[in-house]
Parts: sequence; structure tokens; C-alpha cells
Amino acid sequence: MTTASPLALYLGRLAPNSRRSIKSQLYKVAEIMEWPPDKRDEMFHQVDYQTACQIKVELIQHGSSAKSVNRAMSAIRNVVKVGVIMGLVPENQLIQLSAIKLEKTSQHQGNPLNATQVSTLFNHLAKRTSIIDIRNQAIFALLLGAGLRRSELVSLKLNDLALSESHLVVQKGKGNKRRTAFLPKWCLEHVHTWLLLRGHDAGYLFNPVNKSNRINLTRDITTESVYLLVRHTAKHVGLGNVSPHDLRRTYITRLLEQNIDLNTVRLMAGHEDISTTVVYDKRDNKVMQQAASALSYRAANELSLIHI
Repeated sequence: MTTASPLALYLGRLAPNSRRSIKSQLYKVAEIMEWPPDKRDEMFHQVDYQTACQIKVELIQHGSSAKSVNRAMSAIRNVVKVGVIMGLVPENQLIQLSAIKLEKTSQHQGNPLNATQVSTLFNHLAKRTSIIDIRNQAIFALLLGAGLRRSELVSLKLNDLALSESHLVVQKGKGNKRRTAFLPKWCLEHVHTWLLLRGHDAGYLFNPVNKSNRINLTRDITTESVYLLVRHTAKHVGLGNVSPHDLRRTYITRLLEQNIDLNTVRLMAGHEDISTTVVYDKRDNKVMQQAASALSYRAANELSLIHI
């Protein structure tokens, strides 16, 4: 019986979209390192400290972002960890890899939209009334109204919706985790309008629409098509380079701007660690100025400030 490689076992426990992304990134590493294609799957768990340092340098020299470099190094460490568990490599190898420092990343990456820009976007979308345009309005509504990752959006099925209870269920979010996403009224209205055209047959919530305006209920849309939709629409209305993940950043930032506490926002975004939510906080200095202006030491029953 053939035993699966540590790489295969590691990839197998990831969500489908993460699996494709990580596998592609690791194979890019194998290509840069000029590993033989027929042996590369068996080489990742053999990466030692020296090889890992070389991989990191090569990725940086090939123009990979700090985030991308850190993601690749983390994946390699996880593959080696599986190799340790399987008894294929010594534990000391994993300890040495853990000593490699992460690349510093900016705390303010991305391009969240402000309320005016979101209004501009929806005003543009509202002028278009074809079947595909109605579908696209619902897509934007869920990206901005529920903060979904595009992989989560394309995976939604009709039975994941509970419109009467104003929520949907993300069956497999990041890390294969399930969560409930509650929806604002305006978001529900866009989804409901799309369903009037799509119908209530089982299957994926969002489907391709052909040139004859026929909805193909047997297929889902792709993450690539969502990316292009957001990119092209944003550029058309003069918003520049906007990605689907920028709409997720917009969702999180807007919740924080409306004084929703950080832990609640963490839960709504589906973050395991609150430090991840903090990275998405794109509020500017105006928020701190407003907070300082509102700071008071006056008790509820006092008429004047306490001087300290």
C-alpha cells in the first residue's frame, strides 16, 4: 500500500480553495528551486533550515510580497510538521525552521471604500437591469453586507440561506470553519430580487448567465469571475483598483466605524484571532479625534466635568 506524502496529507486537511492556492504557491517554490517535477512532492518535508533560508531569499528576489513569503514559509513548516508526525524527519528540523523570522508586513494594506464610494458603486449597479446585472448586485450586496470571502460566496448554496431569519450559513470558511452571517435589510432585498429571477431550485446560489439570458442552475460561478467583476466595476465608476477582499476590508472597517466592539466584529468576520481583525481596521485619525472629544469624566448625575 502506498503511503501519502506529508504534502498530500497537509493539503488534504485544507478547505478546497485554500488547498488550490497553497498548492499553487508551493509548486511555484519547487519551480524556483528547480526541483524535478516527479520528485517535488517528496521534497517539501525534507526542507531543512539552510534550504528554507534559500527559499525565502529566492521568493523575495522573484518579487513575492512579504505576505506571500510568510504564507509559503508557514506552509512548508506545516508540511515538515506532518513529516515529523509520520516519523520521516527529525523533530529538530521543525524546531530549526521555527527560528526563521517572518517578513514584516504593512498594517494598512488594501483599499477599503468609504460610505460615499459604496453609494456610488450601488447607484451605478442600480442603473442596469438585465438578469446578469441583478445577479451582480446581489453579489456586491453579500460581499459588502456580510463581508464574505469570494471563495465563501461562490460556495453558497440555496439551502444555506435563511432569509426569513435574516442570515446565511457559511459552511466552510477559512480553516474549514462554519459560521452564521447575519444580513442587513438592504442586502436581503438584493438577494431576494435575484431569487425572483433564479428561482428556488436547489443548487448554488450564484450561477452563470449565458448570452441568451438563461441561468445555468447546474453550475457555480468561479472566484476568478468574481474578482474580474469587482475589478472592472470599480474601475468603471472611477474607484481605481479594488479587489473583492477590499470589500471585505470595507465591511470590517465600516462595522468598527459604527462603534461595533472589536470582538463582535471578529465573530462577524469569521476570524479566529482578534489580532487578525485589528489588521483589517482601516479607520483613520478622525476616529481617534472623535473618541478623544467624547471622553468625559462626568458622572450621569453631575452637571459639570470633574477636574483632575
